[in-house]
Amino acid sequence: MSEEKITQQQQLIDELQSQLREALDTLDAIRNGEVDALVVDVIGEPQIFTLENADRPYRFLIEQMKEGAMTLSDDGVILYGNARLANLFGSSLGKIIGTNLKSYFKDADIPRLENLLSIDGPSSRGEFEIVRQDGTSIPIYFSANEVVTDASEIRLLGAILTDLSEQRRYEERLRQTQKMEAVGQLTGGLAHDFNNLLQAICGNLNLIKLKSDDPERISKWAENGLQAAERGAKLTSQLLAFSRLQQIEIKPVSTVELMSGVKDLLKHSLGPSVDIRYDLTANERPVYGDQTQLELAILNLAINARDAMPQGGKLTLTTANRFIDNDTDLPAGHYFELSVTDNGIGMSEEVLNRAFEPFFTTKGVGQGTGLGLAQVYGIAQQAGGFARIRSSLGAGTTVTLFLRQADTIGARASELQEMPLDSTSKRQIKIFVIDDDDDVRNSLVEVLMILGYSVSDAADGMTGIEMMLEDTPDVLLIDYAMPVHNGAEIVKMAREKGLLMPVIFASGYSDKSALNEAVGVQANLLLKPFTIAALNAELEKVLNEFELYNF
Repeated sequence: MSEEKITQQQQLIDELQSQLREALDTLDAIRNGEVDALVVDVIGEPQIFTLENADRPYRFLIEQMKEGAMTLSDDGVILYGNARLANLFGSSLGKIIGTNLKSYFKDADIPRLENLLSIDGPSSRGEFEIVRQDGTSIPIYFSANEVVTDASEIRLLGAILTDLSEQRRYEERLRQTQKMEAVGQLTGGLAHDFNNLLQAICGNLNLIKLKSDDPERISKWAENGLQAAERGAKLTSQLLAFSRLQQIEIKPVSTVELMSGVKDLLKHSLGPSVDIRYDLTANERPVYGDQTQLELAILNLAINARDAMPQGGKLTLTTANRFIDNDTDLPAGHYFELSVTDNGIGMSEEVLNRAFEPFFTTKGVGQGTGLGLAQVYGIAQQAGGFARIRSSLGAGTTVTLFLRQADTIGARASELQEMPLDSTSKRQIKIFVIDDDDDVRNSLVEVLMILGYSVSDAADGMTGIEMMLEDTPDVLLIDYAMPVHNGAEIVKMAREKGLLMPVIFASGYSDKSALNEAVGVQANLLLKPFTIAALNAELEKVLNEFELYNF
């Protein structure tokens, strides 16, 4: 045998002896309870996998996850986290490990988080917002499970955080699509109604012009024209509210005003084949919600009901005030119960069980997004309420909203009254008006002069700034949507030049949150068209806030 072969054989013997020693050491460790191991038959040969080696792939998988993973102590201290967790928190793992999870949650959410951490069961989950190191917040889905350990060991939790930011953006785009579908349902009837309103306005103005020497009849015609204009303004505001990307504002809402607005919407949307009936409680109690969102929810229910009655049918809206107790879905309390009932084709049990699911629809392609009922359910929950469906094939459908009742509601615009002020003090107050529409600007100047103010005006922002630098006003009344520079840009330039007077935006632009963002403060906003009483009330509020009456 050659020396080369002897050397190869010796190397093989040495390698086998090394493997044998390693196997014997592993077996001794297993016998002594020092390590856990698994013996697996791999292609006819037994292989021993120790815990130390077996968990390496799992660690790799956890580090590759798109979700944040962590281990928590019983009181929420972060003991371990993966790289994605650090990315979600906008920090490094070195700074995160050892901190308490509660420090990354908003104060209002901590009690709910503590409740989830004290889970007495296999798992717990919920949606939250976490505050990142740079102060920004992102929506997350939090899920926690107890880690099984010996009874003598400390209680540990394993938790997963899923970033919902992209899902929220996608949902918002789909909600906007749904709102535009609702606008499409409205436009046919609105065009007809707007023509009627314009005819009423023009007709009354022509009568005033023809009979300018009859004060009593002029007053009557003017009132008729104003009422028509107010109806047109309400229709326009509803269209803007449905079509814009609006910030939801939960506050007490008048159920009388809510149902009044709904009647107009349904009249324009459902057509003559649907017989609309109302069984409404006369006992008004305000509810928590966003009025536009609630109107949209009812409109969606009505449109779904109409589609379920292709040959026409009866739609009934019923309201009642109820005290609800021992309900699995609702805390005990007083609720406003609103039901929308149709006598259409109804739903099978399978469809009924999925009716509130997002994107689930029985309509054909292009006939619906499947968001209508899901959006209704979401709107009710956002207001602290709930929604339920009763239906069966051939027996129609009833969808019921349960809305929490509130104690009081804010003052309605129609109730705003002028505050009695001395006309002499008003003449000392200078108002500057900027609006690119000559007719609007001239009417505002006339109204303000009649109210007793000293008034100057300009048709564009740059001219207005030059004039205000020469004679600084006490209040600036400015349009938002103007060519070249919008109202917010003009205000910013005016501030930079030292003009610090209070500002009121008078605009048909309906999204107040956009104005707040542009101006950087809480904007004072009058939505066009507005009444003289509303204009004067806004001026009174601003002047009193800045103590401009106290000369």
